[in-house]
Amino acid sequence: LLRDLDRLLMEETGLPVIVAEDPLTCVVRGSGMALERMDKLGSIFSYE
Repeated sequence: LLRDLDRLLMEETGLPVIVAEDPLTCVVRGSGMALERMDKLGSIFSYE
């Protein structure tokens, strides 16, 4: 969705980057996993 973001991330971090075939599904799945673990990840999402 963001053109050449994969290349920029690779160049800046030196880490390999793979673009998923269906990136929106990956976002939805990852969001669901984070919500299921709110008890452990809650501090990441707080604004305090």
